[in-house]
Amino acid sequence: MAPRPAPCRLLLSLLLLSAAATRAHAGPPDLSALVERHLPATVADRRWLHQHPELSGREDSTRAYLAGRVAAIDGPVPVPGDWGLGLVYVLAGDRPGPTVLWRADMDGLPIAEDVAVPFRSIRADTLESGLVTGVMHACGHDIHMSVALGALRILADLRRELRGRVVFVFQPAEETGAGAEAMIAAGVLAGPFAPDRVFALHDHPTLLAGQAAVCSGPATANVDGFRLTVRGTGGHGAYPHRTVDPVSLAARMVLALNDVVAREVDPDHPAVVSIGSIHGGAKSNVIPDEVVVEATVRTRDAEARAAIQAKIERTVHGLAAAAGAPAPLLEYQLGTPAGYNDPAVASEVEAVLRRILGPENVLTYLPGMGGEDFGRFSCEVPGMQFRLGVGRPDRAMSLHSASFDPDERSLEVGIELVAAILLDQLER
Repeated sequence: MAPRPAPCRLLLSLLLLSAAATRAHAGPPDLSALVERHLPATVADRRWLHQHPELSGREDSTRAYLAGRVAAIDGPVPVPGDWGLGLVYVLAGDRPGPTVLWRADMDGLPIAEDVAVPFRSIRADTLESGLVTGVMHACGHDIHMSVALGALRILADLRRELRGRVVFVFQPAEETGAGAEAMIAAGVLAGPFAPDRVFALHDHPTLLAGQAAVCSGPATANVDGFRLTVRGTGGHGAYPHRTVDPVSLAARMVLALNDVVAREVDPDHPAVVSIGSIHGGAKSNVIPDEVVVEATVRTRDAEARAAIQAKIERTVHGLAAAAGAPAPLLEYQLGTPAGYNDPAVASEVEAVLRRILGPENVLTYLPGMGGEDFGRFSCEVPGMQFRLGVGRPDRAMSLHSASFDPDERSLEVGIELVAAILLDQLER
């Protein structure tokens, strides 16, 4: 017969059993009460961040503000690393479990705000070209950061009951596509806090506050681009036969590039080539020596991405040779990869959204040709990015617009959804 436990051991066993039973019957946390507790701080965060936006690679004040706000929360610990202007924190629960990562982007856009709110942007900055411009959170990154802070506060309140760990990443330079690449190169997805899954949201004005949307599988596009210098031999506009006119040659190239998409790309593999800038010449009667053309190129899969680059190179060199012009200079840049929402993870997130918002408020969106450098995260680790509604019922809005004015009621929805998604993942 086994020996009977000593009285102190018996008491300890009873206490442990009682604590386990309490946890088992405690049920899910009251997220609504926690949201109500932390909503005022979340609104304050959003308004400060909105009023003080900074361009990509210049997020010094934003970083300092975020660091100060996180330092006031009991629980998260900075993760050492060469994060540049980014910040990485880990919030560890008291019980073992997975590691999940939440990413929020930090940068604003060179747009002068045209919204009459008390906390409108007060920032201006000088671009590399020397142009002075207003700066604005016209893509909602102020929403992204403040929602992440709110969710972090909620999870910090619950950390004694958390399984595993949550890594919160505040990432600079999303708009240039450089931020995610730099932080991943610095090891944010490796080491002792390597995540099992990665998550993010993007606010969207086509959805009303109180709505959300998911997309399973391919979600965003590869974002590439080029700078094409079309070379010729300049001269007097009265004697074009004595020149090799790069203006007319550039015009033919622009039209031909449209035909590349229309006639040489499989319609089942979406592609877009958009010429956004053409510059050449200084006077109406002078044919210049060169014209510079700049464009964005969007595709959704690796095959189309490689094929369209080769077709662009062939087209511009062929047209130059046909015109007797010097070979053009094509500077082609591969940018952020297409985002991919892991279908299994997307299904799990959708179930959480439907439970909180109701099935009628959770929509499905089709993959688009916009870009987002969260794709670099989701290409490395299974994860997904969902859309959070910030639209208003009385007017239409668009991202990257001077009149972008998201509904602040989305903050309350956002912090509850993010906290619920992360709690759900930690229990898996």
